[in-house]
Amino acid sequence: MIIIFIVLSPAHFLIDARQHYVKMRKVLATPRVYCERLLWLASHAHLRVRPRPLVRGRSLSIDVGQPSHFTHPHLLQEDEILPGMDKAEFAQRRSRLMELVANTHTGMTNPHHLVIIPGAPTLYMSQDVPYRFHQNTDLFYLTGFQEPDCVLLLETIPHSSLPSHTSTLYVRPRDPHREQWDGPRPGPEGTVDFTGVDQAYNLDDLPDHLEKRYSGGDYSVWYYTESTPHPEQDQLITSSLTRSPISKIKSVHSPSHQLQELRLTKSPAELVLMRRAADIACLAFTKAMEATRPGLNEHQLESVFEHSVKMSGAQRMSFPPVVAGGPRATCLHYITNNRDLLEGEMVLVDAGCQYFGYVSDITRTWPVSGKFTPAQRDLYQLVLTVKQESIEMCRAGVTLNYLNSLAVEMLADGLIDMGLMSDRLSPIDLSNTMGRLFPHHLGHYLGLDTHDTMLVDRNTELEPGMVLTIEPGVYLPQDYHLQGSSAATALAGCGIRLEDNVAVNEDGREVLSHSCPQTTSELTRLIGTRHH
Repeated sequence: MIIIFIVLSPAHFLIDARQHYVKMRKVLATPRVYCERLLWLASHAHLRVRPRPLVRGRSLSIDVGQPSHFTHPHLLQEDEILPGMDKAEFAQRRSRLMELVANTHTGMTNPHHLVIIPGAPTLYMSQDVPYRFHQNTDLFYLTGFQEPDCVLLLETIPHSSLPSHTSTLYVRPRDPHREQWDGPRPGPEGTVDFTGVDQAYNLDDLPDHLEKRYSGGDYSVWYYTESTPHPEQDQLITSSLTRSPISKIKSVHSPSHQLQELRLTKSPAELVLMRRAADIACLAFTKAMEATRPGLNEHQLESVFEHSVKMSGAQRMSFPPVVAGGPRATCLHYITNNRDLLEGEMVLVDAGCQYFGYVSDITRTWPVSGKFTPAQRDLYQLVLTVKQESIEMCRAGVTLNYLNSLAVEMLADGLIDMGLMSDRLSPIDLSNTMGRLFPHHLGHYLGLDTHDTMLVDRNTELEPGMVLTIEPGVYLPQDYHLQGSSAATALAGCGIRLEDNVAVNEDGREVLSHSCPQTTSELTRLIGTRHH
């Protein structure tokens, strides 16, 4: 192996870098990525910062504030950022984003692009009392990085076509005083070693870099044009790009559609984490059913679920859970969870957990006492049948809207057969009645967010790798009545929803939440057994 050292003064570096690029390519056959890196450094020399040298094969030897091989060798291999996901997978995601940028009209007409993805800030419930940090999931998808306030920049490389790019993270500097209070920070050095991005700088350098390097360039900027994940940095970013008197920014476009197109289809490694999130939640549902008894408060049942998922390795709940006894179950997003569970009623629990960023979202409804009344059993069986048949129809080529329309028809037929809805309604009245009794959609996409990729139309044909929920329900308000219907009287104030997580694959589908109890016999066998 021949090692050649080139020592340049700053002036020589700026003037001669392009000549060295050509010379190194021809004479030394230097890998192109390093030569492109040299060109990038030359074009950034005027920033008067000291770029971090390219580091290959360097193992992480500091605590970066989130699980890593250094702190969690039992969970993460040496090059992994998340379990089963190494730096190469995240680098590939960044490259795929730049490919999508290249395929837009803007990408075809302008070679200079800058993608800016801010992280989330730390939010506070009161002075000095923070909420638990939750990262902007777009930035997490591209980096796996859990650092608050960071900003990711993806920039095209001069004289190279997309998807070639340079990735840069701006992060909070190391600060022994703040780290004594808040925990370790990676700083720029640890950020590169952990995430595998090309380089990192202190966050304080961002305004100067944006103004001096980018605002005067002929760039198409890809940045959130809708709501931003970090309002404070939004003001800093936009002003830095536009305040320069020589600003030449060509256009600003949102990257949200491109990012959600990527996030919609999960990789095999992502599906592994989603299976684990579902398995953990299914076990928690089993434990919650075992703990259920009349007199238990909703928040106590919630605590059983949360204790189980965290003891099983989940980092947090997917969302504030719905634990709704009796008539509260007719409120779709009821999260107050403060009512006692009563004999003869049912309880609806909509909950899930987050496992290394990926979430589950499951719903089950069961009788508080462990025994269904005949009317409860009939309505429960209808919802269960609609869920099972909807899942059977879930496969590549169909759409969520198509599945929803079939579920509405099945529910309507069943409600008419049970005497809960008149069979003489006009099409308009039938639609309006179903809109009250089943007011939400059959399902949504699932991934890093509970309601994932919300910009993706539900008329999009399903493809292998997509993950979605299937969740039919019926909600009869307390004042619900139907002339001559004893079932309507018996079930007024009853809400039943059943929800599973389904991954579309080449063979049809995989029910990720398959181990969650759901049949009436399973439920009656489990409920209350912890206290017997």
